Amino acid sequence: MNYIAAIDAFEQLHAPEQTHGVMLNGKTTLDNMNRQRLLIQSLLLAPPTQQSDVRLQQLQQIEADSWLKKISNCGQKQLCIRLPDSSIEAFLPGTPAELEQLSTYMSCPDAWLQEHVHAVRKSNPDLGCYLIISNDILFGTILRGLFSAAQKCGVEKMSILLPFVNRCREVQQQNMFVAQCAVDYDITCDVGVEIATPRSIRFASELAVHADVIVFNVDELCWLLYGKAPEQTSSHHHEYGFHETPFNEFDDIGIGTLLGVAVQQIRQNKPGIRLCASGKYVLTEKGKNFCRELGIHSLIAATHLFPADSQ
Repeated sequence: MNYIAAIDAFEQLHAPEQTHGVMLNGKTTLDNMNRQRLLIQSLLLAPPTQQSDVRLQQLQQIEADSWLKKISNCGQKQLCIRLPDSSIEAFLPGTPAELEQLSTYMSCPDAWLQEHVHAVRKSNPDLGCYLIISNDILFGTILRGLFSAAQKCGVEKMSILLPFVNRCREVQQQNMFVAQCAVDYDITCDVGVEIATPRSIRFASELAVHADVIVFNVDELCWLLYGKAPEQTSSHHHEYGFHETPFNEFDDIGIGTLLGVAVQQIRQNKPGIRLCASGKYVLTEKGKNFCRELGIHSLIAATHLFPADSQ
């Protein structure tokens, strides 16, 4: 993950040969979205009892086909995959039309579906932050689809980035899944952990134990720290007590303090781990200088990655 171009839109992988590598975000392509969504919904509401469940096989094939389109030209590139960051809530049926469609697909009454949707929400009260990859069954299926596609494309080495990490136990479990897939598909793979919430700063050193790379998502950290969505940050900052808005320039006081605490903890626990920071704020001159002084190795933007010591 030293020199990576992060591409947000898979269809815009123009001239990847001009970069040292490619980073892909695990968003779902539209052509498979409906079928994939129905499969995930059915697996969430009626979990499989065995690995041979035909729904898991179907979902894995959809994932493999989808990833195959995204990485087909990346076999000789340094490849980093940022796994999907959708919450479980995003996949649960929420409208009468969705319930009706799922009812037909699963051949079960609406009342049964509504009861089980309620049960899933009740058992996972923090669905807004609870990632789809935190579900072991779904995570394993998505991962095998990815590795299957990578193997077909001749990928011998790649990096996996776990997004929006908030639980050490899940990172440890996910790392084990990745390691097993790497063995099964004969692909060398390292694991990056994305720190994107102020909460995860508290146990950054513990997360580092299970990672080869730590990536600080500075944009998300800033938005969550100040409780503002991206579309709310362009104006009216004086209403929130800011003389200089932290949403147009790197915030060395709030975000800088968080990063400083996290880096200190991580260095004490795992001195040699590689550190990266991503987002538009770290690419300002102020952000670059701060990250360089803090010892962050690389800066990832929307379309490019720069080593922190670059001019």
